[in-house]
Amino acid sequence: MKPPDASIPGLLCLLLVSSVSDGLVTSTLQPPAPGDVKGKNVLLIIVDDLRTSLGCYGDGLVRSPNIDQLASNSALFTNAYAQQAVCAPSRVSFLTGRRPETTRLFDFNSYWRTHAGNYSTLPQYFKEHGYVTMSVGKVFHPGISSNHTDDFPYSWSVRPYHPSTEKYENTKTCKGKDGKLHANLVCPVDVSEVPEGTLPDIQSTEEAIRLLKTAKQQNSLFFLAVGYHKPHIPFRFPKEFLKLYPIENISLAPDPDIPRNLPPVAYNPWTDIRKREDIQALNISFPYGPIPPHFQRLIRQSYYASVSYLDSQVGQLLSALENLGLANDTIIVFASDHGWSLGEHGEWAKYSNFDVATRVPLMFYIPGITTKKQSQNNIFPYRDPLYTETIRKSKGKIKEDPVELVSLYPTIAELAGLPRVQDCPVPSFHVDLCTEGRSLLQYFSKSGKKTSESAAYSSYPRPSDTPQWNSDLPDLQDIRIMGYSVRTSDYRLTLWVGYNPVTFEANITDIHAQELYLVKTDPNQDNNLFNQSSHYDYAQKLFRHILKRFTIN
Repeated sequence: MKPPDASIPGLLCLLLVSSVSDGLVTSTLQPPAPGDVKGKNVLLIIVDDLRTSLGCYGDGLVRSPNIDQLASNSALFTNAYAQQAVCAPSRVSFLTGRRPETTRLFDFNSYWRTHAGNYSTLPQYFKEHGYVTMSVGKVFHPGISSNHTDDFPYSWSVRPYHPSTEKYENTKTCKGKDGKLHANLVCPVDVSEVPEGTLPDIQSTEEAIRLLKTAKQQNSLFFLAVGYHKPHIPFRFPKEFLKLYPIENISLAPDPDIPRNLPPVAYNPWTDIRKREDIQALNISFPYGPIPPHFQRLIRQSYYASVSYLDSQVGQLLSALENLGLANDTIIVFASDHGWSLGEHGEWAKYSNFDVATRVPLMFYIPGITTKKQSQNNIFPYRDPLYTETIRKSKGKIKEDPVELVSLYPTIAELAGLPRVQDCPVPSFHVDLCTEGRSLLQYFSKSGKKTSESAAYSSYPRPSDTPQWNSDLPDLQDIRIMGYSVRTSDYRLTLWVGYNPVTFEANITDIHAQELYLVKTDPNQDNNLFNQSSHYDYAQKLFRHILKRFTIN
């Protein structure tokens, strides 16, 4: 496939001066000619495996003062959902504005441009409208799903940056009680003792700040995406963050047992964490054997510590943005690719359609809209989570309607003043530029308009009806069942139906299991009501929603 023409009219020229120094690529950005570009900069912060365990979402334990501070100046969506609870499919979905059913990516093993369609991405759209587009850290998932290039040069003006220390994330860098190094799940570290004396997210923050400074110096209009690794496993973080979470203050999940009426196909056996040395040492039976309570607390403690470490990095990035005088000229979007189970339903991962796996934090900071245009002071002062109390409730604009990550593409484009991206036809494999997401622009109007029929859709594949070694992340060729799910303000309905991975078709007459949860009285989704007649009519309504959204045969 031929790369995009670098001489596209309006595309900012980019002079690259590369050097091989600690794995870094440095660049100088040439400024646009006066009048070439208009609008605001965009800073897109994408984090990995972060559920809504934040102070601004009402979590009473987690300390996250910097993200909370961003939320207090933003429109915060309390019911935002990923389209698939695994990294590569979710990221490709919201960065292309297409659902996994259209990108045809349900694992890590295909590149949508050659596998499904040559879709124009969100950063590509900004690049084609005169922005310098830059990627730092984990934005697209590295590997086959982004063509081993993070979709460069299509999406990015400069080659994406990856921290040199990423290669150590899953190696033996965790010091155990025996004094030896292990590849553990729980991995607090002394940063001075790890390879290169730093961690990936620290490097990403440093590079992102450097790029902001360069863009400021060169007066470049930019789209900067910064992808943080934490709190993705392994929980490898500076050990000082543990002091925020004494183990005696850590409780178990409110529903640590597998619900009796949970269909086996809906359960994920968390095979990825079973590969870690400290989990293997527990000798837990597969697939339902529970993790001992004391180790459950260690996992939850380490997840929370990872969140506070992440918060410190986000705070440093936002403080630098303000100190450079860019806060009043930059739209900031903060989102996670999906959630993560911390023992709910006896699960320890994502890989499901439950809220705990699909629900994500999502907030938009829009100068002059979510906050008054003001002097460049005290919007984002850095707050060290080790010493600063968190904000338990956001003072920003709260939006409660169910919304979807696939809506990021049209929403960010419109907020920046770019031409509206047309809605996709059905099917849309032949259309390069369109979106399957619904713009959220209405939520930023003064009226705060809500849509009563709003709903969010997710899906997840399985290789079989019962948990097996590849149930969490089956390769495309092994998918036999697809779980299609719709989340409204009141219910979540999931249908598990037969699926053909060769034709990419689901068979609605081949129903394997069905789930219906009344989330207002059962927020953890433990009580499957599908067979209760009192909810039959509403279940049928949601059933029709799924048929229409996913165009199931």
